[in-house]
Amino acid sequence: MRRPVVVGVAGGSASGKTTIAAALRRALEAEGRQVEVLASDPYMHHDVERGPTFLWSSNGQQTFDCNQPESVDWAAFVRDLDDRAHATDAAHVLLVEGMMVLQVPEVRERLDLRLFVELDADERALRRMLRDMSSTRGLDDPAEIASYYLESARVGHAQWVEPSRVHADLILRGDASAVRIIPLLLAAVDAAAARD
Repeated sequence: MRRPVVVGVAGGSASGKTTIAAALRRALEAEGRQVEVLASDPYMHHDVERGPTFLWSSNGQQTFDCNQPESVDWAAFVRDLDDRAHATDAAHVLLVEGMMVLQVPEVRERLDLRLFVELDADERALRRMLRDMSSTRGLDDPAEIASYYLESARVGHAQWVEPSRVHADLILRGDASAVRIIPLLLAAVDAAAARD
């Protein structure tokens, strides 16, 4: 049974993780490889009445912060990761994407290739503002978005996300040209596959 190459893509909120993962997916599929993506965002705890902005941590306390490990149901995430990695019809490459996929040991140990996407804090903050105001997240007040960034996202990034970069095999710029980095990433995926 073929086992997929499992590639983790971590980094700060609005750093470019999803964009890089999508570009890598397109490049791999253009080569005829099957790719599946498992993102951590759908596994975030959330309040059914108030929506995903108001999250519940695993200890049952309500928090406004999705930038901490407790905001994600990692047990369910790992179960699904294992199911997809060991399925009889598993893809050639499984892209695992999320802010803290390098922070959580149970996820990190399952990754064949670990990528961390970095971007300057001011650019990430501006991207978040534009993204949140133009999305269906229900956030359209710049003051509320800025407050959340300053009180939660920035603190969580410094405490949990940024330190996880030490576990990365490659650190990428979130504003780098896909034309320049995708060939490097394809070679890294091939090297990870050859290690198995």
